[in-house]
Amino acid sequence: MFSKLFHGCRQESPKSSSDKRKQTLEMLGKKEIILQKKISVEVERAKEFTRAKKKQAAMQCLKRKKFYEGQMEQLCSFQSHIRDQEQKLPQKLSVQCGQVQQMTSNLKENLDKDAFVVWKLEKFL
Repeated sequence: MFSKLFHGCRQESPKSSSDKRKQTLEMLGKKEIILQKKISVEVERAKEFTRAKKKQAAMQCLKRKKFYEGQMEQLCSFQSHIRDQEQKLPQKLSVQCGQVQQMTSNLKENLDKDAFVVWKLEKFL
């Protein structure tokens, strides 16, 4: 635990984290395209079943369509969350680094004070 604090501010390389975010955004984009295709297929199937007067099958297609739309909303929220993280990351790293440096300096001061007190006590004993 202390080794992490005293080794200074260790930052994750910005390239690797930004690459991971870009890959995730690309993957989510591909999933979104797949879901759009599934939605259009379900709509077409529902239309066909309606023409054939098969209401139950058409309703099932519309339920699947609604489920896919819910997944699309989740994907969109994940994408917006990742974009928000991209914007906030540089600010957050500088704040965290400063906080870690402040904590290490405080710990060093406290350890020095404690060591001095122990040294004085040993002198008197």
